[in-house]
Amino acid sequence: MIHLLLSFSWLFATTLPPVAAPKSSLKITVQNVQEQQGNLFVAIFKPGASFPQGKPFEGKKVGISGESTTITFPVEPGDYAVAIYHDVNGNGKMDKNMLGIPKEPYGFSTNFKPKMSAPKFTDCQVTVGETTKAISIKLI
Repeated sequence: MIHLLLSFSWLFATTLPPVAAPKSSLKITVQNVQEQQGNLFVAIFKPGASFPQGKPFEGKKVGISGESTTITFPVEPGDYAVAIYHDVNGNGKMDKNMLGIPKEPYGFSTNFKPKMSAPKFTDCQVTVGETTKAISIKLI
């Protein structure tokens, strides 16, 4: 009888659907919005993605509403990096000069300021735990 119950408990345990990982959130406050036109493009990357030029894990286009804006993304606990640019002229792309230097405001998580090249994921990495992680990014 005990053997039979153990067999059924094993069957029950193996037929349950997997439990989804708990959701948390990443709350991003974008500061230093100088011009009240255009849109903010906010991209979240996971480790291994081609940060910041590759395809993001999640992204949003947000209208300008003052000198700061807050955007919240539901995410699983883990490591992420954020890249933002302010498309001031509304053409849907980051305008750059002939050397490839951005002509429109941009920013990264950890407020990393690139010197000679784009940052690495580890330069901008933030860790989201089981509760909301709030970060602030100042556009440069």
